[in-house]
Amino acid sequence: MKQRIVYLAGLISTEFPESLEWRKRLAPILQDSGFEVRTPLFGKQNLKSDSPDGGITSGSATAKSICLRDRRDVRECDIMLTHLETFGSTRPLVGTIAELAWCWDQRTPVVAICAADNYLMRKHPFISEFVSHYCESEDEAVDFLRRYYGRG
Repeated sequence: MKQRIVYLAGLISTEFPESLEWRKRLAPILQDSGFEVRTPLFGKQNLKSDSPDGGITSGSATAKSICLRDRRDVRECDIMLTHLETFGSTRPLVGTIAELAWCWDQRTPVVAICAADNYLMRKHPFISEFVSHYCESEDEAVDFLRRYYGRG
């Protein structure tokens, strides 16, 4: 059976390291559970030193190359896991919103990690339409993915 591909979407900000670290925590857990993991952080090991804008861009990557690579990964994924928290950043989740729309357009399910009291990410009509299932924690999201999308 082919491995299901999970794309890990969400804020990328070097000023808010938790926006980077959650992917590092969950990727090996998901891989051990039989998923192939794709992340927009692939190839960005030196993001803190390479990115002049806090993680929006990286090194010699152009805006077009970033968008094309992430769009390809989203198109190839079977499910997207997105963290809709901003970890204290005031920067909007512009890239994440684009990725959510790409998933919605191709009917790819989206599991979102988001606090129950995050009104904007739970009640905005676009976001609530794009998200297939909300979880309040990383553990809950991993359990949900294993149960409903794992090999079986």
